[in-house]
Amino acid sequence: YRSVSVEVFRIFERFTPQIEPLSIDEAFLDVTGSVRLLGSPEEIALQIREAIAAELDLPASAGVAPNKFVAKLASGFAKPNGQLVVSEVDLVGFLEPLPIDKMWGVGKKSLPQFKQLGIRTFGDLTRQSDAHLESWFGERGPWWARLARGEDSREVVTEHISKSLGAEHTFESDSRDLAFLERQLLRCALKVGHRLCDAHL
Repeated sequence: YRSVSVEVFRIFERFTPQIEPLSIDEAFLDVTGSVRLLGSPEEIALQIREAIAAELDLPASAGVAPNKFVAKLASGFAKPNGQLVVSEVDLVGFLEPLPIDKMWGVGKKSLPQFKQLGIRTFGDLTRQSDAHLESWFGERGPWWARLARGEDSREVVTEHISKSLGAEHTFESDSRDLAFLERQLLRCALKVGHRLCDAHL
């Protein structure tokens, strides 16, 4: 799974260097700088999906939108092998009817509170004042309302600070040879040591 993920991300890199991994099989891509060369964001997304299908024989869904929050939602609606484009002019029409449980961070604990307040859709949320939302949900309340209006200024972040360093090696077949495994462990430990030195850690 991980090796296939590496291949998928290599395909992404042909289209833009602006890639923020979200999980092993999902990422945000900022294709703003690629449009003049490769076509519209919609065309680029289609090319990426076609490359994944042709080279890896895998389905891929894509959400194309002005910001990360809406792109993530659109991608979810496009699964398992589709593409959904939400333009700037379509934002309100796309977001307003969505059920509140589609909002990032709204879970089992906060959902009953939304229902009790009569907030069932993104549109309901946007019609509340920031003061009321803050009194009900703290600082998350106004933030949720901004997202519900399609306001998300977060940029695609291409570099994360690593919280850990590691090394691994997968064998063709399982081994119970302790001497062999100790040599492999030493090799991995040396790799980690070099990586720590290179990172000044």
